[in-house]
Amino acid sequence: MSKSLCCLAFESLYNKLFTDSPRISYDKFKSIIHSNAELPLKAPLFITWNKNEQLRGCIGTFQPLPIESGTKRFSLTSSLQDPRFPPIGKSEFNSLSVSVTLLDNFEPAKEWDDWTVGDHGLKVNFNKDGEMYSGTFLPSVAVEQEWDKITTLAYLLKKADYTGVSKSKTTEFYQTGIDEGWLELVRYEGVKECLDYNEFMELRNSIK
Repeated sequence: MSKSLCCLAFESLYNKLFTDSPRISYDKFKSIIHSNAELPLKAPLFITWNKNEQLRGCIGTFQPLPIESGTKRFSLTSSLQDPRFPPIGKSEFNSLSVSVTLLDNFEPAKEWDDWTVGDHGLKVNFNKDGEMYSGTFLPSVAVEQEWDKITTLAYLLKKADYTGVSKSKTTEFYQTGIDEGWLELVRYEGVKECLDYNEFMELRNSIK
């Protein structure tokens, strides 16, 4: 994948925070970042912001969107509207890094372990006691956190705000739900590119 999408994400937030700054178009970033990667016209995508290597915001969509407008939209949503964090401010901008993940190959898992750490992201949806629960982890999360499969699935339930099962019963919970049809576990793949503030500003300043 091309770092141009990460530049677009950074540029979108930069223009929002620093309103007097001239705007650099996506095409100009593409012109200086040479890549052989062929990006899809549309894709589900997630934008993740980190500050000093700590999560600062992450929001995306599973609906295929045009990648340019989708990246612009969710770069701002994830940086300014993630309910877990206060909006990112000007003073933090030079401590940021961003990653853009494009998603593909969604498949329902037939077994609780029908997926591979590092290769697959996970999305869970289920109805329990009249309440709907859902959560997702991108493909990179389990690797970055050094989780095994059971730990990943246990934290995925917490991500979905469900606390009604212990870690020791996690695999049984998932498999029973899959077998009985009230739980859907979907695996998916993603391509990810990252960029930090210094790289962004170096690229931005190189554009004439």
